[in-house]
Amino acid sequence: MSGATPLRVIVVGAGLVGSAVGIAFRRAGHHVTIYEKSRFSREVGAAVTCAPNAMKMLLSLGCDPKRMRGVEYSKYFKKDQTDDDPTFISQGTDLPKKYGATYYLVHRVDLHNEVRYLATEPEGVGRPCELHLGAAVKTLDPETATITLADGTVASGDIVIGADGINSAVRKFILGEDINPQPSGLATYRAVIPFEKVAATPALSWISTNPEALAMVLEGSRNLVVYPCRDGTLLNVGGNHREEGKNKEEYSKLDRQSSVEEFLETFSDYAPRYKELIKMSPDVSIWPFLIWDELPKWTNSRSALAGDAAHAMFPMLGQGGAQGFEDAVTLGILFPLGTPSDSETISTRLRLFESLRKPRASDIQTMSNRIGRGLPVLRIGEFSIFRKGENDES
Repeated sequence: MSGATPLRVIVVGAGLVGSAVGIAFRRAGHHVTIYEKSRFSREVGAAVTCAPNAMKMLLSLGCDPKRMRGVEYSKYFKKDQTDDDPTFISQGTDLPKKYGATYYLVHRVDLHNEVRYLATEPEGVGRPCELHLGAAVKTLDPETATITLADGTVASGDIVIGADGINSAVRKFILGEDINPQPSGLATYRAVIPFEKVAATPALSWISTNPEALAMVLEGSRNLVVYPCRDGTLLNVGGNHREEGKNKEEYSKLDRQSSVEEFLETFSDYAPRYKELIKMSPDVSIWPFLIWDELPKWTNSRSALAGDAAHAMFPMLGQGGAQGFEDAVTLGILFPLGTPSDSETISTRLRLFESLRKPRASDIQTMSNRIGRGLPVLRIGEFSIFRKGENDES
């Protein structure tokens, strides 16, 4: 719209969703400033799944699967924990035909590099987002869209989007209270292994002969989840399990470095071929699975939450990032260039955003949280997602 005045948009958080929100507002023609507490000097993380709905959003924002170095998810299989199990339950997928987009397996760092590039690169649609690293936000005034940084810097805009993750610094200012998660008693080991090491090990032919497959090794309330990423050069390994006998404080400290020995001990009764895979892990971390209840609201005057700051969820359905990307695209649609900057218009559009997105995201959040609450198994396609304690012999 020629001559239209762009909104001044402040985004708190430059992770996957914060960057996606920046892209959406940038492509709509607005001026975006992103504040991120980290300096991203050493990004770490494991792989993430990008289901068809996530890919539709990412493609609409200009993401390139080749730059993301994603592996197309072409089939899956399940195995039990014994050496004499039958042939894989293996099935190709028809997801592109059924849902209109491909399912990709992507390393988190590669995906983050892509969305951060699109938010800030100079040749893209709209004015590049202005990114401030090492800029922790300490306070937010939702009514004036004003933030204060840890160094005392004050910045104001027409709208503030809090996309700063599960430990959001601005959520309490939008809600008027602190919200804390509950421990689920479940956690996961995470490791990323060079695929060339796997391919050179005969005992791991069940992986190397299925290089584009997602594998699940199921046993009661434990399972190994294995899938490739980064153009097939890396193998992501997750070890979901119960953490026994820990109080809330001990459980909250599980977000830490772990070890191959600890990973092996938890899965000590698994067949040798699976333990051989665990032994190859060069670096192991452990993450707790927390239960975040549905928030009472996402918006307050000129401010709103998006992504994990609004609807953190269990990873079992692979929808955490996808729902954040849906948030981002929705915001870009609801705030086209020419949107008036008065408080009534901004707050009304943000309430519309909440009314459109909160029911869907909260339903998926509730479904994913069932596992942590020990509720009955959900069946999704050929997969059975465990409930706490089911078939557990310990």
